[in-house]
Amino acid sequence: DFALDQITVAAGAKQVLYNAMMATLDEGDEVIIPTPFWVTYADIVRIAGGTPVLVPCREENGFRLTAEEVERAITPRTRWLMLNSPSNPSGAAYAAEHYRPLIEVLLRHPQVWLMVDDMYEHIVYDDFAFVTPATLEPRLAERTLTVNGVSKAYAMTGWRIGYAGGPAPLIAAMAVVQSQS
Repeated sequence: DFALDQITVAAGAKQVLYNAMMATLDEGDEVIIPTPFWVTYADIVRIAGGTPVLVPCREENGFRLTAEEVERAITPRTRWLMLNSPSNPSGAAYAAEHYRPLIEVLLRHPQVWLMVDDMYEHIVYDDFAFVTPATLEPRLAERTLTVNGVSKAYAMTGWRIGYAGGPAPLIAAMAVVQSQS
């Protein structure tokens, strides 16, 4: 659940991601991105002055990031962990049991925020039950940005409607970026 001041709408989810990185990154700040990944993630981080920290995800883990890999990647300069589930391009999907160990790592590192790109939440197969991390751990909600849009789930790629829910101060800072870009 989000209050009105915790919601943003933009010209596509890509703009939401851009606004968040521009509003929060200083030169040299790091953003952990599991690979393979949607190429735009690293480009947006670089444009905002940040450094993408690319962490390879192994096939034997279903191309999902593990808690140990996140722990090793975090430095004092880490500001964000970006997750996309189901993932473009790998199709990797994080169920609650995959998210919980990652959440435990993030709880130990309060300077690291979580950005979840849930764009493909409605494109799942078999008996997979979609879940997003902010619903699993209330203590993490105050530093989680949950991003989505209409292009994939509703086959509306040309409509360019993206949205996100997150902490009101972050949403306000993102609004400043959006109003000037």
